[in-house]
Parts: sequence; structure tokens; C-alpha cells
Amino acid sequence: MLILRGSLPSETSKAAILQRAHELYGATPGNVVDELAVDPRVGSVAWADNVSQVLPVLAHMTDRASIIIDGRTIVVSGQVESNRAKATVLRDIAPLILTGLELEDRILTTSSTGPSPKASHPATRSLAAPSMPKAPSPTAPSLAEIPPPLLQKKLDAILARGSIEFESNSTTMTSNSLVTLDQLIDQLRLSPRTAIEIGGHTDKYGEPDYNLQLSQRRADAVRRYFAKHSLPKQFTAVGYGASQPLSVSENRAGLQHNRRIELRVKGQTDL
Repeated sequence: MLILRGSLPSETSKAAILQRAHELYGATPGNVVDELAVDPRVGSVAWADNVSQVLPVLAHMTDRASIIIDGRTIVVSGQVESNRAKATVLRDIAPLILTGLELEDRILTTSSTGPSPKASHPATRSLAAPSMPKAPSPTAPSLAEIPPPLLQKKLDAILARGSIEFESNSTTMTSNSLVTLDQLIDQLRLSPRTAIEIGGHTDKYGEPDYNLQLSQRRADAVRRYFAKHSLPKQFTAVGYGASQPLSVSENRAGLQHNRRIELRVKGQTDL
């Protein structure tokens, strides 16, 4: 199965991706899941016209695999049978790298991970353009968890590169926030026994009591997103309203920066 998610700048780029996806993976009805949207706000990007050229690389990977493009980087995840197969994958994604995207290589080889058990479910592959997440698979808890201070540092680094923000007067997350959430999920899977506080924040406009309730609903929305992606229930959601602004700017970017989520490591719990 191939799942296509995200926003593209034009119908032309979407049609090219869908046509190639059906050629490669659409022999069985339902194998290609189209969740692509056309959003003019994405703007013209060089990589959009090259996505269809790299779809064949997913066929080289066993079990689950994904390609995520966030506008600056391309993250390729999955497992291949050999170093030679990995080299083929990296060669075939070159058209996207040449458009200016920075590669983040998360490809594992069977030789480095040991033989993998036969999958009990169909292989799933996904392509995510900038505004939508991949569909991660549940991962077994790590026996050696990251120390809380180091985990906090890693979470802060992810949120510094791309924050979790919301539309005005809403619990709807902005499109780029979903990419950030998936990066956080990858990190949080490594620490299933660590308690995390999800802090919700608003801009200054509106009644204080309403903002407090809105920030709580935003924190709850993130907690539900994490739960939907099979993370353990180690999260608490807290709303802070407009009491802790990051920006004093009155422009749209500054206000949106204050409509955000923060994660705070609270220590380890017993699962």
C-alpha cells in the first residue's frame, strides 16, 4: 500500500504523482491512497515536479517505508536488504536533492539490524509533502531510555526548527505543525516511560478565561494526536492562556508564534 499525503502547489504536480503512483503500486484496487491536496499557499517549489521520479525507491524497501518533505529537507526512512540496495535508493532520490533539499538518511540495512521477522501485515509506504504527516508504526519501548535532560534538549531542538502553532481562535494546527509533530513522535517513542507536560498557549486577544480554555483545548488536541499514533499515555495537558508570550510583535507571524505548544519533560513514570 502507498499512502500519499500533503499539499502541493498545483493540480499538474498532483496529477503527475498520482499517475506514477498508480503505474508502480496500483495493480490492486485500493493500494494507492490519495490524500493529496492542492494549496496555492504552498507556492511554486522546484521539488514538486520531481516527486514522481523518486516514487520507485519505495519499492526497494521492506515492510514500512516513508519519504517526508518539509520544504527544506527530505527524510527517507525504511529498511533495505543490503548496502547495495541502499546505494540504489540514495542514487534514485538524487533528483530531489538537486532541487536544494537536504537529505536526512534514516535508511537501515538488514545486515546492520539483523534479520527481520516476516511481517504479519502488508507493507506500507508513504510519501508526505510539507503539510501532512507520515503514518508511523508502533515501536517497541526502548530498554535504555534517553535521560530526561537530554530528551528535553532534543525536544526543544525540534520545536526550535518548527513549532506547533494554531489558526486564530481555533484548535486547528497549521499545516507545517504536523511535520513537527511527527518529528516529535519519532523522538518520544524512544522514551515511553518519560512523563511529558503538553503546554498550550494563546495570543493576547480575547478574554483571559476564554484564552485559558482555548489553550487547554489545544494541549488536549496534541495529546489526542499523540495517542492516535500509539504513543504511551504518559502525557498531561495544561493550558496557560496568554500568560507566557514568546513574541510581543503585533503582526500575524508574531501572534501565531504565541499560539503554540511546548513540551516539558517531568521525569519517568511506571508503565
